[in-house]
Amino acid sequence: MFLQLGTRRFDVAQRALVVGILNRTRDSFSDHGAHYRLDRLLARAEQLVADGADVLEVGARPGGVGVAEVPPDEERDLAAETLAELRSRFDVPLAVDTTRAGVAEAAFAEGAVLGNDMSGFGDPAYLPTAAAAGAAVVATHIRRPPGVPDPDPVYADLLGEVCGRLTELTQAAEEAGIDREHVVVDPGIDLGKSWQQSLRLLAHLDDVARLGLPVLLAVSHKIFLRRALGLGDAPLDLATAAACALGSLSGGVVVRVHDARVGRQAADLAYALRAARS
Repeated sequence: MFLQLGTRRFDVAQRALVVGILNRTRDSFSDHGAHYRLDRLLARAEQLVADGADVLEVGARPGGVGVAEVPPDEERDLAAETLAELRSRFDVPLAVDTTRAGVAEAAFAEGAVLGNDMSGFGDPAYLPTAAAAGAAVVATHIRRPPGVPDPDPVYADLLGEVCGRLTELTQAAEEAGIDREHVVVDPGIDLGKSWQQSLRLLAHLDDVARLGLPVLLAVSHKIFLRRALGLGDAPLDLATAAACALGSLSGGVVVRVHDARVGRQAADLAYALRAARS
């Protein structure tokens, strides 16, 4: 299984791809704006790469229900400025976390080769924009637009509905001119799912992997871990490490994390275990 990011082609069947998260926001759920200043973000990027990140992903919008939305121009300018600085300093593929085609277009112009859109391509211009830039995309399952409350999600067939929607999104990407080697699928753990449903997706990630596309494992510091384990306000580093290892063992090949050392070691262990049982 291969994933093409710009001029680089990764064999994700042999080694997981670790994506290091960089939040250029004043208020993110994980670091609460600790890396909004560019100098701090660049220092964080250096640490992520040193710890094993294969890709650096920039997000310039806060996430979560009830968080004020960043105006499009501000998000675009922050993402573009950050990506330009990263491109001049690091020899790794760059990604942008945005739901807006205009922001994605500016990010691709500054060197991003992957667009991570948690909205499930809610902006109709997103896929044509990515296709025109030759960029890869993440197709994400989500029930409602990001930021819209979904307190009691009900699925008649959780796995069937998730896989069905991901198939539709992949087909839409192909119809827009994006090759399958440029598509990653994300089952949307914690996005329009209860913590029990998120656990079920994690436990059955191999069903998503049967779609034949690289599966994004995005479990780092997610709320379902806190609720499943009754952790309250306790740190989620150990729970994240366990979830990354278990998810990589059952089909996740693109591991998106805040701590690259955690993601790298967890995924490498899972791949070693896969090899040992084959």
